[in-house]
Amino acid sequence: MKRNLIYLLIGCFMTAFVACEDDILDATSKHEYSESENPYLRPDADATLSTDLEFNAGHIEADTIFLEDYADKFSKKMNMTVDQAISGLTNGSVVFYSINSARGYWDRTDPTKDNTGWYYNSAGGVIANADGYVATIDLDKTNKALIIDMADEVKAGTVLTLNVGFAINGVDFDDYVRFSFSLSVTDPTIIMVSISIPEGDWANYGIKFNDYAPIIEMCMGMTVDEFLANLDYNGNTGTPTEGSIHMYVINNKTGEWDKTSGYTAEKPGYWMNAEGVVCDYGATGYSLYANTKNDDHVVYIGRAPALNAGTTFTISIGYKDTANENHHFRFIITATLE
Repeated sequence: MKRNLIYLLIGCFMTAFVACEDDILDATSKHEYSESENPYLRPDADATLSTDLEFNAGHIEADTIFLEDYADKFSKKMNMTVDQAISGLTNGSVVFYSINSARGYWDRTDPTKDNTGWYYNSAGGVIANADGYVATIDLDKTNKALIIDMADEVKAGTVLTLNVGFAINGVDFDDYVRFSFSLSVTDPTIIMVSISIPEGDWANYGIKFNDYAPIIEMCMGMTVDEFLANLDYNGNTGTPTEGSIHMYVINNKTGEWDKTSGYTAEKPGYWMNAEGVVCDYGATGYSLYANTKNDDHVVYIGRAPALNAGTTFTISIGYKDTANENHHFRFIITATLE
C-alpha cells in the first residue's frame, strides 16, 4: 500500500513538472502576430526620434525629414543602411506603419493616402480618406524622405502628435526606428507688441514696420515699401491713393475686423476708446489714436490728453489687401502710459 502511494506521488510530481514546463515555454516564447493583429509596440526611447514641427495658419507648407540624416539610428537599431531599409519595403523584410502611441501598438492599416502614407484626424488617428483630415504623412522612397503636411484650412492652436516607424518584419516588430512628430499651428498674421507711451498730451510711440519685415512679406506677399505704397491713403498728406490696402481696427474679444467704420483720425488712422473700439475724436472715453505714416515706415500709437499715468490699454489694428483678402496681418498692442 505504501509503495503504491509513493508511485502515485511520483506520478503527480511528473505531471506537475510537465505542466510547469509547458507554462514556462508559453511565457517565454514570442507571440507571432497574424496579419489581422496590430503588434505591440515595445518601448525603446533610444529608437525614437522626436521632432517638433510648427506650421503657419493660412500659409501651410509641408516639412521634409530626410532619412539619411538618421542613418546611424537605422544602423544601430535595425542593422541596416537607409537604402537597405527602403529596399526591404519592396521585398517584405521591412515594414513601414503608422503607430498608435496612445494605445501602444503598430497600426497595420493600409496606406490611405496615395499608397504612400496616411490621412490623420484632429486626434491623430488614421482615417480612410481626405474627408475632414488635419494632417498627412507620406513616404517618398525616391528621395528617402518623410513628408509631413497639414490641411490648408487648419486653424491656429491645433496641436497633435503623429508617429510612424520602420521595423524588421518578423514574429514581432521589436527592432525598429520610430519617428514621433509634434505638430502645432500658429498664426503668423498676429504680431504681439508691448509699448510704453511717453507722458504728455498727444504723445506717441512709433512701431516700425521694418522690424517685422519677414512677417509682412510672408503675409502680404510684398516688401514693406510695396506694402506702404499700396495703402489707400498717404499717411503723410492724408490724401487718397490708388492702393488697395486698408487699415482696420479689430475687436479684441471677437477678432472681427471692423469694416464699417471710416477713418476717424489722420488717414489712414483711427481714434479708439478704452475698449479698443473705433470712436470719433473728442467722443466720450476717447483714449488712443493709431496713424500710419508711409514715409516714416511707422504706425504711431498716441494718447489723448488728461489720461492717468500707469493706465494700460489693449488695441488691435490690422492691414488687409481689399483686392486679395488672404493677404493681411495685424498687431495686438498692449500700451502703457508713462
